[in-house]
Amino acid sequence: MVFEPRSHLLSQSRALTAAQRRDVRSRQIAVSFSVLPWAAVVHLLTVIGLSIYVIPSDGGFLARAWPIVAGTLGLVGAYVGFAIKRGTIVASDRLGYRFLIIEFAAVGLLYSVLATLLYPILDDVGDLVLTAALAAIVGAGTLATAMLRSLGVTWVLASTVVLGVAFWLQPGPEFGRILASLAVYGCALIGGAVVVSGNLEARYLAERSAAAQGAVAQMLLDDFEGNAADFVWETDRKGKFSRIPTKLAMGGGLDPDSLLGLSWQELFTELGTFELAGGIDALSEIERARQSKGAFADIVIPVRVNSDMRWWKLSGRPTPGLAPDELMWRGVGSDITGVKAQSDEIVRMGKVDALTGMPNRHTFWTELERSIRESRQSRNRLALAVLDLDNFKSVNDTLGHSIGDEVLMAVGARFSAVADESQLCARLGGDEFAILFRDIDDYESVRTLLQSYADSLREPISVSGTRLEIGCSIGFHFPGDERLSIDDLMVAADLALYAAKESGRGTILQYRHSMQLVAARRANLLEDIGNGVSASDIELRFLPQRDVATHAIVAVECEATWRNPRLGTVPAAEFMGIAEDAGLASVLGATVFELACGAASRMPDDIRVAITVSARELESDSFVEHLAAALDRWGIPPRRIELQLTESSAISDRAKAGIRGAARLGASLTVDEFGTGFSSLASLSGLPFTRVRVDQSFSGAVPGQWPILAAVVTLVDSLGMETVMLGVDSEEELSAAAEMGARTVQGRIVGDAMALDDLMRIFSVIHD
Repeated sequence: MVFEPRSHLLSQSRALTAAQRRDVRSRQIAVSFSVLPWAAVVHLLTVIGLSIYVIPSDGGFLARAWPIVAGTLGLVGAYVGFAIKRGTIVASDRLGYRFLIIEFAAVGLLYSVLATLLYPILDDVGDLVLTAALAAIVGAGTLATAMLRSLGVTWVLASTVVLGVAFWLQPGPEFGRILASLAVYGCALIGGAVVVSGNLEARYLAERSAAAQGAVAQMLLDDFEGNAADFVWETDRKGKFSRIPTKLAMGGGLDPDSLLGLSWQELFTELGTFELAGGIDALSEIERARQSKGAFADIVIPVRVNSDMRWWKLSGRPTPGLAPDELMWRGVGSDITGVKAQSDEIVRMGKVDALTGMPNRHTFWTELERSIRESRQSRNRLALAVLDLDNFKSVNDTLGHSIGDEVLMAVGARFSAVADESQLCARLGGDEFAILFRDIDDYESVRTLLQSYADSLREPISVSGTRLEIGCSIGFHFPGDERLSIDDLMVAADLALYAAKESGRGTILQYRHSMQLVAARRANLLEDIGNGVSASDIELRFLPQRDVATHAIVAVECEATWRNPRLGTVPAAEFMGIAEDAGLASVLGATVFELACGAASRMPDDIRVAITVSARELESDSFVEHLAAALDRWGIPPRRIELQLTESSAISDRAKAGIRGAARLGASLTVDEFGTGFSSLASLSGLPFTRVRVDQSFSGAVPGQWPILAAVVTLVDSLGMETVMLGVDSEEELSAAAEMGARTVQGRIVGDAMALDDLMRIFSVIHD
């Protein structure tokens, strides 16, 4: 117990409000009543001892009356004390205070009266025993009443004042000395009672201050936990929870009081953590930290709250307990379910294609790498296929990218419906998709499964009221037992896809080693084109076209070849396609056009020169300007130049603008390779074409198919255009072309491709 200076106690006491003073008085009375039964027992034992050893048996009325009165007071005090402690008697503070004053004052006066009556008749030994007994009972009574200052002072005064009078009246110097000692003893007891009661008040003040601070802290903590997803937890030295926030427990559908005293394992068993993925690992991490007596931070634990999956993030650190080896744990936690959901969604979005919802390139690449690694251990056979949509570029060019996105979503949905658990179908980007077959038996199985993907696109795709025919080209590689890297496998599938697209739409091709040779040749050509192609390396050859009626040569078609130092002669169809992919088609096309204009300047004025123009050239903003400049430079009338365009070249809006610009300049326009493109003749009738070249697949057909060819010629004539029939190799085919109404023919019957000098000799003979 801490004893404080009197002045400090008085200043604290004066600081108390009336209600607080009543509270202090109530606590003092309660403590006094709790001590009263034991004080009464001591009093009864003292009465019995005095009755047997001190009070004379022949004392008359005193010997009979005093023990009875004293014993009665003791029994009353013991009964009332026990009854109030047990709640049998409920007394107000005022009534209880009066009872205590009367009880202890009566007992004190009773002992004083006994001393006054006995000292004159006792011998020296009796006086000594009585004095010792009285001193002991006064001291013991002071300890019992010290909690209540007024009660303690009342007891000391009631016990010592009358006793002092008794000593004063007794003869002999020893009673004078006892009287002086009694005065000192009484003052000391009163001072002690005042200090003890003051310290009780000081303790009350300290408890009240601590309670107020605790209430503020608890209020702030409750407000924090009530308005945030965070909470505070605490366990005792045995690892049992001594604090579990109500919000946490109620959120878990549990009774907060029932969770106190639970261990980590018991609590999270109630919350279902052990049954959830990652729960055991998280709790094991916490347990390792507790065993090593180290802190842990930001451990994410799954819990089940009212059948809903939630995530808590816990941090904690040990704090010393009462014993050196005892540790308590305190920490904080957060409900991060929302953050975890957002994080998982971000991770998921990083793994899937945002447009189609299919796995994206990164996910596919990671899974492919993992599958290759596992296949080397399990001997499972893999196959990789790459798919590219046919005609998709024209959809974007003519209908817009929003329609193109809808097409891609529809295609992704169809491919996802075909794929099973052993296959991973992903969108790599643009209109390119890939399929990984994780466990496949043989080549035929791969081809059969890929055919199901191609078949899924047989039904037209309806987008915004438009039905679109979308197919796909597929290249795949089935390495069998070869141990290939991920790059080798992907390159092989890409080469097979490129070959499939070159061979025609809707084709499925397996990788072959020869494709690698083609790719190497293409890479060399691309490198050489990038280094630049001079006009001296380009050679033109000419295919004559004859008028069916007059049998005269009316036009020639230019065929360009590139004399490549490394690869030899390269046809225009090959190097112009590569130039388009490299973005150099306009430059290389301008070189070919310049050479063609130079050749045309040497030919008769009535000969047209047909030049094939690529789609990229038509889409160039400077195409018409370069065309006009070349014609002006060589002095060639625009009517002598015939631009040949494939059907697919006339699709994009920019290409159509180039076509119309060339027509305004005066150049002739011809639809080339009719019957091989995806568009119909009707879709091209709105453009300023003057001729249609019917592809050899039609014009060179067997006689049984000539009625179809005749219908095409009739249709072309009805649109105000001329028909140029290709592949006419015999007199029979020439006669048939004449009967059908074709105006111009081209083929071996007219002449094979020849150099300009050979062509000029033919012209000179004709004119001579």
